[in-house]
Amino acid sequence: MTLRDIVQETARTLERCGSSSPRLDAEVLIAHALGLERYRLMVDGDRQISESEREKIGVLAARRSGGEPVAYITGMKEFYSIDFRVTPDVLVPRPETELLVDLALFYAPRNGSMLEIGTGSGAIAISVKRNRPDIRVVATDISERALDVAVKNSDMVLGPAAITFAYGDMYAPIGSGTFDIIVSNPPYIDPAMRRTLQRELSYEPYAALYAEDGGMAAIRAIIDGAAAHCEDGGVIILEIGAEQAGRVRDEGELHGYELSFFRDYAGFQRAALLKMRK
Repeated sequence: MTLRDIVQETARTLERCGSSSPRLDAEVLIAHALGLERYRLMVDGDRQISESEREKIGVLAARRSGGEPVAYITGMKEFYSIDFRVTPDVLVPRPETELLVDLALFYAPRNGSMLEIGTGSGAIAISVKRNRPDIRVVATDISERALDVAVKNSDMVLGPAAITFAYGDMYAPIGSGTFDIIVSNPPYIDPAMRRTLQRELSYEPYAALYAEDGGMAAIRAIIDGAAAHCEDGGVIILEIGAEQAGRVRDEGELHGYELSFFRDYAGFQRAALLKMRK
């Protein structure tokens, strides 16, 4: 069997098992199993593969067929053109979350500061710092295991101590600190929806996905506490669920913020920007 054959066979298997991107998944898994760059699958498509190589590919394909995210199988995920290590202790970084990085880079003043609440793998904080080294970045999380992943990613991408990481819930780790930008991709899924969602989500950390009060509990806590930690003229940037804009607007206006909403690449309202009214 050739490389080309095994790619086609694996893609068909993953398609039957419900993968939304079977060809891509097959190529990523096969390249990982064989220690190749993905382009080699096409360039060397006529190369014969050994039985042991086929077995390695089969093991990974079986994990994916069971619903395990590709990023957890390979241990890596690209985000904002950076490769990040990921484990089941952190969410898999998603393309739509890159919108938060774009907004933070645009609104952060020169030599400004940014707090990320719930950093997970560190993807947002590290992407901002890499593109704007002038910004002082602090990132927190309630999971020590997640912070360990974030620190390792930061050291790998930026070098030691480029970002300050702190353990704790919401604003507790930063004391009275204030920032020009507060950004978060908080848990915002209603737990009642859990059984209706893609099976891949069952592999990701519950606390990073689901929030009480119909998914609003964490968003509300961030907005409620932001005034004490936001510099004059600062902004809050939040990822939200596609149907949450109305509730987020109500919560923000209750605390005196002006709100703007931004759509992701699929056209869904994905980010909320809050500014204190002058």
